[in-house]
Amino acid sequence: MMNLKGVSCIGAVTAMLFAGSAMADDGPRYTYLEGGWGWVDIDEVNEDGDGFNLGGSLGVTDMVFLFVDYNDSEIDVDSFDVDYTTTEVGLGGNIELSPTADLVGSVSWVNVDLDAGGFGDVDEDGYGLFLGVRAMMTPQFELNGGVSYVDIDDADDTALEIGAVYNFTDVFAVTVDASFGDEFTTYGIGVRAYLQ
Repeated sequence: MMNLKGVSCIGAVTAMLFAGSAMADDGPRYTYLEGGWGWVDIDEVNEDGDGFNLGGSLGVTDMVFLFVDYNDSEIDVDSFDVDYTTTEVGLGGNIELSPTADLVGSVSWVNVDLDAGGFGDVDEDGYGLFLGVRAMMTPQFELNGGVSYVDIDDADDTALEIGAVYNFTDVFAVTVDASFGDEFTTYGIGVRAYLQ
């Protein structure tokens, strides 16, 4: 679970986001498709892997959005590989904190599928929660961060998430992100296409 150190990190990130967001003109956008590559490190077994991810978000109103995220990774465990797939579908809300920064929260259904070939597989469902901030530091550059919580079949993980988006044009952007959890550490890079 999140400790006081995690709370102070979130406070520092939020203060940084607000300090720089005064330079931007508009707030974050919520309708886009994206894809990329990610790396995962499982702390408990000291193993790592990589794979691709696809996702998207649809702004239903000025304050409500739907989102989906799919990740497919292969993790090297001793002499065999484990296919690690996650699917997340959720509903989010955003509240304007300033003309260029939003408080963002979401709730989601999460599915995790682990396939170890002849050693068996696990397919479990659970839920996810997120609370964070998205802020445009300039018209092209967004910083974001927050805390996520995932609970799947009595196993849970709390993570501090940070990321950045650089918009090359009104349509195309590149993204980078990192998540530091109790059980998993992940890093990712991707491309985004805004649909409106």
